[in-house]
Amino acid sequence: MGQSIEMSKRTVVGDVVILTLNRNLTSMATRVFAESPSEVAADDFVALLAKRIFDADANVTRVYAAANAVQVTRTGGWDAATEGAVDALVANLYRFYD
Repeated sequence: MGQSIEMSKRTVVGDVVILTLNRNLTSMATRVFAESPSEVAADDFVALLAKRIFDADANVTRVYAAANAVQVTRTGGWDAATEGAVDALVANLYRFYD
């Protein structure tokens, strides 16, 4: 149940990957996380995404979300595997079961 989020654009600049999505995650607000949130409210999907990203990769140092864009900073840069892992976490944010 739920619908996958699609990436309309992915840009890598050094240690930062910028994902442009087909969904607005934050409305007009911005959210930034420098570490995994310790508690996530049931309806706080941006915090849930940040937690999943931090928990999946110990090299992630920052997650920033603004409207339909997500920026993830990772020490050591990005390769196909780490980009793919973040893509999957974002794509499946609103999927609860297949």
